[in-house]
Amino acid sequence: MSMLDHYRMEDMDKVLEHIENLMKAGLDGLKAAETANPDLAKNAQFQIEHSMKAILSYNKKKLDQDNRFNSVNSNEQTRRNWF
Repeated sequence: MSMLDHYRMEDMDKVLEHIENLMKAGLDGLKAAETANPDLAKNAQFQIEHSMKAILSYNKKKLDQDNRFNSVNSNEQTRRNWF
């Protein structure tokens, strides 16, 4: 499966930015654990939660778009069979 199976092409640049943000936040989380820095840990947690919510919302947009497309095709097929 490619990323296009999960996200719309027009959202791909934003999705990739959030994936990069997740990686950076993960590294910040590791640094926070090594240095026992609670502020860095809180920031890393916020960044992870923010990016995950954004990525999930982009995925939902793609699913909604696919469902609308499938619904239109289903309605069209029903009309063809009915008449």
